[in-house]
This record gives sequence, structure tokens and C-alpha cells, in this order.
Amino acid sequence: MRKALPLILASTLLFAVQANAQDQGRVPYIDTHAHLHGVIGQGRTDYDGAARQAVQAMDELGIRQTIVLPPPFTSGHAMVSFDAETLLPVVNKYPDRFRFMAGGGTLSPMLLDAAKETTVSEELRARFKAAAEKVAASGAVAFGEIALEHFALGPNHHYEQAPPDHPLMLLLADIAAEKDMPIEVHLEAIEREAPIGERYAALGNPPVMKPNIEAFERLLSHNRKARFVWAHLGWDNSGQRTPDLMARLFAAHPNLFANIKMGPDSLPVNRPLERGKGLTAEWKGLFEKFPDRIMLGSDQFYVTPGANARFPQHMRPVRDLLDALPRDLAVKIGYENAIKVYRLER
Repeated sequence: MRKALPLILASTLLFAVQANAQDQGRVPYIDTHAHLHGVIGQGRTDYDGAARQAVQAMDELGIRQTIVLPPPFTSGHAMVSFDAETLLPVVNKYPDRFRFMAGGGTLSPMLLDAAKETTVSEELRARFKAAAEKVAASGAVAFGEIALEHFALGPNHHYEQAPPDHPLMLLLADIAAEKDMPIEVHLEAIEREAPIGERYAALGNPPVMKPNIEAFERLLSHNRKARFVWAHLGWDNSGQRTPDLMARLFAAHPNLFANIKMGPDSLPVNRPLERGKGLTAEWKGLFEKFPDRIMLGSDQFYVTPGANARFPQHMRPVRDLLDALPRDLAVKIGYENAIKVYRLER
């Protein structure tokens, strides 16, 4: 009976998602990547308020469940302690609407600091492993968000970079394989050296983008049992994350997955939806060739009432993309793949 329990839970979740679709008259989805901004100021926080805002938007757009996670912080960030402990009370209060990832406030800062050094000590490896084990024991569905190449996107934002094949990332891949948990990475795609785009040049980013795809492939090849979710497909800041690149990497690496982010706050190239024309042929071809490898992840920041922070809106473009897909693809990309990749039946 115990062996059958995960299947029962999976069927229950699928039934709930499908029932929601019938109620809304459209294919619902699981948002696999979103953030809660609960900082009000002067030491005050309200993450439950951010969660209520999220639930309201989810109900409007047909989002059945959202995986929330900490952004990839640096060790000097004021909110670097934001991780599993911050998200758990919200997830426990809304268990049918939220799941969570962790590591953005613990593992990512450790990796970014280690990338500045020439060696990795055994003591650091042990601390990193202990932090990863703590994430795995917290109930998180994945490790994330881990910054490998993250452009600074505003005046209060920081450029973050660590080699994808850094020893700590290889260690995390082995831990993720053992724990059967994916790793969610933020990586601007740089296949060839090129000047950085003008809109990013004045924000503290390097003037020249250095290739990172070969190192990423070494990470993907290190342990094939480790699943990697490459965040923000369709939201391109390098101009090089093309459908052709994704097709090549999907074909070469069966443990690679991606979630789609849509919005106007990136370069205008490599977007699945073209204004006035809908879903482009090359993106539809990618979805049809790799229907089991792609999910939705809006990267929406839900802000608690009373906070002054403002973030771009990404939920509706994701909804528009889902509505533009043939129904069989919409079901897979909308929720079936997420349930399998993140083991949401558990």
C-alpha cells in the first residue's frame, strides 16, 4: 500500500488541476518559479500578505499551484538569510497552493564567494554539503535559485557569476542526484564572446560577455541522475538563448529542463510570442520536439500590501503563451511536466 501512495497523491494533484481547468474553461498551470516579497521596511515583514496577493492573482489566471523560492543572494545582501525558514510558514499555511525551493539564501552566496577564490578547501566543501543537506531536509522540492551568470538589471542589483562547472556545483549535482531533487539555475546564455548589450553596460556588468555554455555542459554531464532546470527561457538578456541552442542542449542532455518566463523587460529577441503574430514557428517546433522538457515559471515577485517595492508583471504573458499552445502541449507544459520534474506527488 505504501508504494502506491505516491501514485495516489499524483492522481489527486492531477485531478485537482484538471478540475480547476474545467471551472475556468482553460488549461490551468503550475507556476514553477515565483518569489514572495514580504519586506515592508524598518525591520518589518509580512510574507503572508505577499502570499495573499499571490493567491488572488493565481485564482484570476488559473494558476493551481506555485513554487516559491528565494532569489540568488550575495553574501553581502541584507536579506541573505531569506531561505527555507522564511518560506515554510507561508507554505504550511497554504499547503495546496504553494511548494518551495531553497538555497538562494544559503548555497548561492557560498558558491559566489567561493568562485572568487582559486581553491576550494575541504572545510568549505563540508559546510556547503551540510547546507545542502539542510535544504533537502527542509521539505524543499528543489535547490534554487542558484546564480551561475546573473546580470545586474538595475541600480540596486549586483552582477553575479560562478563557473557552472565549479567544484561546489559538481558536489551539489551529486547531492541532488542522491536526494532526487532538481537544481534551479539562473544562467544568461553565452555561447560566444560578445560585447554586453548597451542597456546593461552601465549597471556594473562586465563589458564583454564570456562564454559559459561549454562549462554548463560539463556540469550537465557530471552526473546524469541530477536534474537541472534552467530558468527564464524566453526572457533573454544576452541575445544568445535561441531555440536552436536549446534544441541542441536538450538533445545532448536528457537531464536538462527549462521553465518559461515572459515579459517586455529583456532584449526583444528570442521571445516565443511575436506581437501581432502569436507563437513563432521556431518556438512551436522546439515545444513539439521536446514536449516533456519545458514548464512555466513566471519569476513574478508578489509584493505584500504596504511595501513600496514594484516589480515587472510576468504572469499574464505566461498565461498568454499557454493559451497560444495546442491543448496537448498546454497540458504537458502547463502542469504535467512540473509534477514529474519536481516530484510534486511527494
